[in-house]
Amino acid sequence: MKQNIVLCLFSLIFFVQTGFTQIKQQKQTISSKIEQVTVFTNGAQVSRKAKATLQAGKTELVFSGISPNIDVQSIQVKGFGNFTILSVIHQTNFLNEQKRREETSTLENQQVNLIVKLRVEKSMLAVFKNEETMLTKNQSIGGINTGVKTADLKEAVDFQRSRLSEVLIKQIEYEKNIQKIDSSIHAIDNQLGALNNNTSFATSDILVTVSAKEIANASFDLSYFVKNAGWFATYDLRVKDISNPIDLSLKANVYQSSGEDWKDVKLTISNGDPTESGVAPNLEPWYLSLVQTKTLAFSAPMIFDGNEVSGKVTEKGTDLPLPGVMINVKGTTIGASTDSEGNYHLKIPENAQFLVFNFVGYKKQEVPINNKTINVALEENYQALQEVVVVGYGERNKKAVWSMAAPPLEVKEKYQPTTLTFEIEVPYTILNDGKVYSVDIKNQSVPALYEYFAVPKLEKDAFLTAKLIDWQDLNLLEGEVNIYLEGAYLGKSILDVRNAGDTLNISLGRDKAIVVERKRLKEFSGKQFLSNYKTENRGFEISVRNNKQQSINIVIQDQFPISTTKEISVNEQEYKDATLDEESKILTWKYQLPAKQEKKHILKYSVKYPKNQTLTLE
Repeated sequence: MKQNIVLCLFSLIFFVQTGFTQIKQQKQTISSKIEQVTVFTNGAQVSRKAKATLQAGKTELVFSGISPNIDVQSIQVKGFGNFTILSVIHQTNFLNEQKRREETSTLENQQVNLIVKLRVEKSMLAVFKNEETMLTKNQSIGGINTGVKTADLKEAVDFQRSRLSEVLIKQIEYEKNIQKIDSSIHAIDNQLGALNNNTSFATSDILVTVSAKEIANASFDLSYFVKNAGWFATYDLRVKDISNPIDLSLKANVYQSSGEDWKDVKLTISNGDPTESGVAPNLEPWYLSLVQTKTLAFSAPMIFDGNEVSGKVTEKGTDLPLPGVMINVKGTTIGASTDSEGNYHLKIPENAQFLVFNFVGYKKQEVPINNKTINVALEENYQALQEVVVVGYGERNKKAVWSMAAPPLEVKEKYQPTTLTFEIEVPYTILNDGKVYSVDIKNQSVPALYEYFAVPKLEKDAFLTAKLIDWQDLNLLEGEVNIYLEGAYLGKSILDVRNAGDTLNISLGRDKAIVVERKRLKEFSGKQFLSNYKTENRGFEISVRNNKQQSINIVIQDQFPISTTKEISVNEQEYKDATLDEESKILTWKYQLPAKQEKKHILKYSVKYPKNQTLTLE
């Protein structure tokens, strides 16, 4: 009976083990390579390819080394071969750490060496401080009842003064060295903080369970959306002279801190933003009521009436500057990054409302544009995984960046119903290392109508503007513009395509070759008193001189004052050849001025008002 029981138990164990072996799932780690990346203004779509040989039965395929910052809902896996995909699972892998860059290791080694050196310097400083204490405490010479010879006293005093001076000088030297080493260690700390914001270097895995009836060769396409990536547009605008077309070069400033390197990938730049809601708004009925007495707060930002904002980005709590922070005008391709001191300058389009600040390891911050200076303190994101930013394909010095000599990249431009994309044929490598890289998108020659504009009452300089006709066919994006006129850098402007009409106007900056002057005519100016009123006369001469080698088109504006009460009357006496806007009382002279010639305009008016009142008539 005992033997039968033992035999049954043995059979049952054997059966369980055999069954478990039969249902046990195979596991296989698959190597995949990033082939293509589409970079959006906010985020990027990463596409990988992989191949594998599948055994018969169920197999769990592990695609490792994936970015930890992916949108899980965006994962797509396509399989090609004689098998079936049963499930797709995403998991964080804390064991497979991201590879630290060589720069990080070098900085850490430098920091260790500096710390050792700092300890030595502090030890030597302590030695000399102890010697100073000994010298100051042991100043008595001889005993209480023993006299000291004058020669001995002089020798002792000389020795103490000399040695104490040496000790104090040495202390100053060591204190300076300690201060320098402290500064170097602090600088390395900041750099390591930018490269390694958190101690977590986890990657993630995509687990794909497949089933095959027999051994099969399989290929896979994986794609997913990653955060902490994007780009902003800048243009280089060159004008050889005002008789030639504009040379316009579009550059995409690409950055990514997704947690994985993009090596030799096919890069596509898109002006789309998958993070924005695609749901059209629904307008509800608007009901008015008189019962409400309280004033409701309105959360919309005040519109800042200006064309540039600047400021400084620091770390919250420490006030340390943050270099490399990405700043974007929300909903546009306009952006910039902070310099080594955390400062930024950004041209903004009309009616811009928000700036978005984004930096590795810190919480993204959205700030209303309501001032010319916007300083921001970013808060560390302790939940974020390791994130570093970008370096691009190849190396360039400053001369190469601004040079037109390099051949343009082969780019396919595609306009889709909602987005514009640029497919770059040359493979790019964009590492996960904290930098921004400028990718040349396209160069084009654009016909333009050049016109100068001056308001000498407000500014003595004339401003050159370029008018682009049929600009809608050029597929232009919003962005800052670096302006070069006749080989000289004139500064920055902005390409604001959202608020443009049939003609796109681009301000090209001041041209010192056009001299504009507004002088008051003293012989016409004066006062007359009649009963209870007085009349003041004003006259101005506006002179415009063209010192260029070719003729120019120019627009000059001035104005008459406008009365706001019947007690004030304005008599517009002279404004020859000007057009007067009756509502605004703005005068406009528009004409062509030949090279090396000058033209003058006379503006005269008189104002009558009560003699006991004061008016500003300049």
